[in-house]
Amino acid sequence: MPRGPKRIVIYPSEIHEYTYCPRYYFFHKHLGRRITLRERLRLLLGSLFHLAKGLPDRLRGRILEDRIEVQVSPRVYLRGRPDSYEVRGDEVLVIERKSGRGPSRGVWVSDSAQASAYAFMLTRLLGARNAAIRIEYLHKSRSSMLDEDKVAMLIRLIDDIILVREHGILPYAKRSPGRCSRCPFRDICYQLDQGLEDLGGDLYEPGDWLEGKNVDETFK
Repeated sequence: MPRGPKRIVIYPSEIHEYTYCPRYYFFHKHLGRRITLRERLRLLLGSLFHLAKGLPDRLRGRILEDRIEVQVSPRVYLRGRPDSYEVRGDEVLVIERKSGRGPSRGVWVSDSAQASAYAFMLTRLLGARNAAIRIEYLHKSRSSMLDEDKVAMLIRLIDDIILVREHGILPYAKRSPGRCSRCPFRDICYQLDQGLEDLGGDLYEPGDWLEGKNVDETFK
C-alpha cells in the first residue's frame, strides 16, 4: 500500500535554536558535532537548576515536563515537554526556565519563541482561551501573554525550519561578536559567506527577517 504524506515533527527546542541563529541550526542539523565537555557540564548544571526549581512547582500541583503534541497543519506537528504549566480556569500558565542570565530588559527572543511554542501547544490541547508565559532566569523572571504577534512569529519560524531542515536550504547567519566567537561552526560559516559573495547576486536566505530581533520587550 502507498504511504501517506511524510509527517513532520518540530520541537520547541529547535525553534529556540533556529531563532538564536538560523545558520547555526542548519549546521547543527546537517553536519552534526560532538558535545564538548564544557557543554556537558552546562547541561548537567541546567538539569540540576530545573530539578531544584521544579520541586516547589510539584507542591503547587503544577505539571512538570509532560510530553505533549499538537497538529499545526495536515503534515506538521509540534511536540515537546514544557518545563512546567498550570491550568487556571480558561487560562494556562506556562513556565520556561533558563539557567543563564537574561537581558537587562525583556527576555531573549529565542526564549520567547520557545515558550510561545509551548503556550500555543497547550492552548490547542486544553482549549484554553488565554496563555500566560513566565520565563525564569537565574536571578529574575519576566512575564507576558501569548498574543497574535507571538503566534504569527511562531508560524513563520515553523515555515522556515521546514525549508531548512527538510529541503536543505541555507539560511541567514545572525551575526554578533559574542554569538559568532562561541560558535563551533564559525570558520566554515565565514568561508561559506565568502563563497556566496564570489558568486554574486542576491540569494534568498530564510531567517533574514530575524536580523536585529534579539530581545522581546513585551515581557515585563
